[in-house]
Amino acid sequence: MSREIPQVRPADYAVPAAAAQWQKRWLIVGVVGAALCVIGAVTSLDQFLRGYLIAYIFWLGLSLGCLALLMVQYLSGGLWGLVLRRVFEAASKGLPLMFVLFLPILFGRHHLYAWMNDPALTARNSWYLHTSGLGGWIARWILYFAIWGGLALILVRRGNTQDYPQPAGTWLRIQGISGLGLVLYSLTVSFAVVDWIMSLDPHWGSTIYGLIFLAGQGLSALAFGIVMLTLFTRYSPFREIVKPMQFHDIGKLMLAFVMLFAYFSFSQWLIIWAGNLPDEIGWYLHRIRGGWGVVALIIILFHFALPFALLLSRERKRAGRRLIGLAVFLMFMRVVDIYWYVVPNFAHEQGHFYLSIWYVVAPLAVGGLWLSFFFYNLRERPLLPLYEPQIPSLLHQRSHGH
Repeated sequence: MSREIPQVRPADYAVPAAAAQWQKRWLIVGVVGAALCVIGAVTSLDQFLRGYLIAYIFWLGLSLGCLALLMVQYLSGGLWGLVLRRVFEAASKGLPLMFVLFLPILFGRHHLYAWMNDPALTARNSWYLHTSGLGGWIARWILYFAIWGGLALILVRRGNTQDYPQPAGTWLRIQGISGLGLVLYSLTVSFAVVDWIMSLDPHWGSTIYGLIFLAGQGLSALAFGIVMLTLFTRYSPFREIVKPMQFHDIGKLMLAFVMLFAYFSFSQWLIIWAGNLPDEIGWYLHRIRGGWGVVALIIILFHFALPFALLLSRERKRAGRRLIGLAVFLMFMRVVDIYWYVVPNFAHEQGHFYLSIWYVVAPLAVGGLWLSFFFYNLRERPLLPLYEPQIPSLLHQRSHGH
């Protein structure tokens, strides 16, 4: 039996008024952090750029992870993604901001990437690691954002149409776009992390490198979605709409991404260690010697073992108030993991643990700007797409208490 959409106005499902205050507070954090980053760029340029790269990869990954989950939800359906649709869209709309925020990395690239200063470092892979021409490092940066921005624009525009009745066949078209978009997303992200992180060490390579970051982006996006959904359920009408079932589904997905991340990371280590190749093993030696071994152990325990054990609990997955702490912690561990990938690449820190204040300030600065822009975009539309085909099922669930 078909269900009619209840007579509601978009204002009935508006973003909580408190979001305006959240936007202002994060903007203050971002502006103050940006001012401190300017000081860091003047007083300690190399350390600032490394911290900024860590921050940039994390927050860009959050936008891209939300874009990917948005496409997954269009392909698979499911009420878990419907209640997060606007969150994913608002996060995806942060890509233009991230394009602009890449400029410090672009201008400081010679301080980060040694191969740009010494052509001898790219004797074996100069066909890829170069900055000039249409296929160069700079041109690929523009291409990546053109593809990501194009996908986000198409999906967000489609989402805008769901505040009024849609013509037949729209659902099938957006499914086709999402399927193609996920392929493009996987390819471009894999190449982007090679350009921006793996090339910090131009002598080392891994074919599974991109998959590790794809899994990490999905995990951070799901964790962020849980944080937002838990905040929204403190207010009506989301308090009545979102049921334990949605949290349970998102929690199961988060558990899957925790295991996927661990599987890809362990597979990379196992293949390289079993191959017993000095050039490849050296990359890991720099990350397990000295204090870096402690960081590696922390990642194993708190990026996989503890979240895996906690997410086995059905009761925990069904309660947002019990998931939100774990979600925030997993987002923090994503920053730690990126830090472990980035910093040991530099010669004077190989085998010697180092933590700079800019590794903390830069993520807060970029995060403040990103979150402020996120809430700005989120407040533009109601939290639910009222003419999405699955909305009657969601609202029927609310009215019948299922």
